[in-house]
Amino acid sequence: MFIGHYAAGFALKAVERKASLGVLFLAAQFVDILYFILVPLGIERLNMVENYTAVNHMELLYYPYSHSLLAAFLWGVIAYGLWRFFPWFKRERRHSVAVVVGLAVLSHWFIDFLVHTADMPLLGDDGVKVGFGLWNNFSLTVMGEISLLLAAVFYYVKRTKPKGKWGGTAVWIFTLLMVGVYLMTVMAPFDPAITPDIASYGGLVLYFLFGAAAFWIDRFRNGA
Repeated sequence: MFIGHYAAGFALKAVERKASLGVLFLAAQFVDILYFILVPLGIERLNMVENYTAVNHMELLYYPYSHSLLAAFLWGVIAYGLWRFFPWFKRERRHSVAVVVGLAVLSHWFIDFLVHTADMPLLGDDGVKVGFGLWNNFSLTVMGEISLLLAAVFYYVKRTKPKGKWGGTAVWIFTLLMVGVYLMTVMAPFDPAITPDIASYGGLVLYFLFGAAAFWIDRFRNGA
């Protein structure tokens, strides 16, 4: 998924309103951020194949360090530890915030399971690989991602209060922007000039831009 992962960020922010929405956005996409760093380094691999699935042109070849269930669990534990035991927050906030940050990281694997083909390893690359394969159905994938995001945004808006003149509209503008970018990506024609490295860099730019926007949105909602 793409924008479907941000549903976890919005929902977890609504549950633990002391957490940063920007941090949760980056945590929810951490697995893909790591993947798109490791691909140009030659540690993990992807291939560009026209219409590999109904919604993208990426054949995900090798990514046990980022996308295996074991790796996702370990990265989630590490994220929890960073927010639990390092002095980012006052002591009374650390555990609850750390839990939702760790869950945001782990959520990526389970949301990906719904859409990926059977290419997601449970342990290592030589072991069992799973994936429900929703990416093979364009309509269900698009409707599912958008519906998941919108449900989470409604929950987030219900659980937080606007502040300032942008408090009531900024989150919806941002949501529409995310949906628009998503629709452009899934409908983009295959371009043979886009290499795996270029696709990785483009993904990283989008993830960090959306993360920065989420930090900005947090300024206009009173969550704590």
